[in-house]
Amino acid sequence: MVENSWWIAEWGNPCRECGFDWSQAPEAVIAAVEELPDKFDAALAGHAGAERAADAPPGQPSWSAKAYVFHVADNLRIFAERLEGVFAGAPTTLAAYDQDALAAARDYEAMSLQSALWSARTAVETWAAAARESLAREDTYQHAERGELNAAEITRGPGHDALHHYLDVTRPVQ
Repeated sequence: MVENSWWIAEWGNPCRECGFDWSQAPEAVIAAVEELPDKFDAALAGHAGAERAADAPPGQPSWSAKAYVFHVADNLRIFAERLEGVFAGAPTTLAAYDQDALAAARDYEAMSLQSALWSARTAVETWAAAARESLAREDTYQHAERGELNAAEITRGPGHDALHHYLDVTRPVQ
């Protein structure tokens, strides 16, 4: 069950683009995200990562395939950071961030695909561990943009983003 309607209002249920079901078990989401590094490796084998989709959905950044891999890694790592802070005693308030400003600051396009793939692999491991810990603790979080979120929602949200962006990574290289 989805308790926070922000996700459904933004993406639909299931997600209009990727088919993500917001009512699925958080552990299933974690398991699907844990498959992404190998899926990225396979999809991008033989590519430089600079490929861009000609038919990117309206309102989406026109990032390259490798930039989306970096974005997935950064988003998962940021959520893991915030959760780990809570586990260490910080307040349950989770800050938002500007994905485009972060992409520009890190200059995704100037970095290598190999760096992006490594970053995604390590971020997935870190996020999966933090998400599982969150589910065991059952804290309630206050997200600056998404409102009050329980442990299942704080798992599904970044999980959806990662799985959704797999389409953005693979669209230009298919």
